[in-house]
Amino acid sequence: MIKGLTEYEKYKVVRPIFGDCKYDAYDMPIVRKTSIEALDWNRLKVIGIQNATPKTSDKNTLVLMFNYDKRLLALWNNPLKRIALFQGFAAVGTPDFSISPSMNINEVRHNIYMSRWLGVTWQKYNCLTLPTVGWALPNTYDLCFSGLERESIVIISTLGCHEHTDIFLEGFNEMKARINPPLIIVFGDMIEGMAGTFLNFRYTDSFSRNQYCEQLFLDGISRVFTTEEAA
Repeated sequence: MIKGLTEYEKYKVVRPIFGDCKYDAYDMPIVRKTSIEALDWNRLKVIGIQNATPKTSDKNTLVLMFNYDKRLLALWNNPLKRIALFQGFAAVGTPDFSISPSMNINEVRHNIYMSRWLGVTWQKYNCLTLPTVGWALPNTYDLCFSGLERESIVIISTLGCHEHTDIFLEGFNEMKARINPPLIIVFGDMIEGMAGTFLNFRYTDSFSRNQYCEQLFLDGISRVFTTEEAA
């Protein structure tokens, strides 16, 4: 590791973006939005990153990046290793690095930066890339919703949110107000009060002895549906 660099210099010198890239007011690299016409969403299947291999590659399948940070960091440490693999799928989501109320805001910034940086890098290699978005309390919103274009199709997760639906819905509605996504891909069960246009993929998982999620079984193909805000 090069000593004496600021965090900003580490990101811009040690991890430069390949080619031109736009940055927002929070100095986040901006993941370009995907057109709603880019895929046949009603035929879209999904697979977890841990199950994505050349044998499972499919041009109707989206690779989801929900896993432990320790596993996802392998993508950050070797960002080009799976480019050829991702090009064999319909699309890839950006990694879902942890965001939680207990984290220092600089940890939040770092985790979001890694996700956005990887998304922009994969787009440079012609991978159709969809941003995965998470949030915690309102003090994280500016960072959590940075690096995204308005009208972006986004991926979110509801795992672990059903016991704190008020916090989840506050952030969800703020995300909608700032980004206005034409389609929201939901990993996990829907939460009452979510309004918008969705694809919803429910799942079961299988854990190894060391408690890493080794397999991700998703419920078939979802169809695009819309829910309205409560009167």
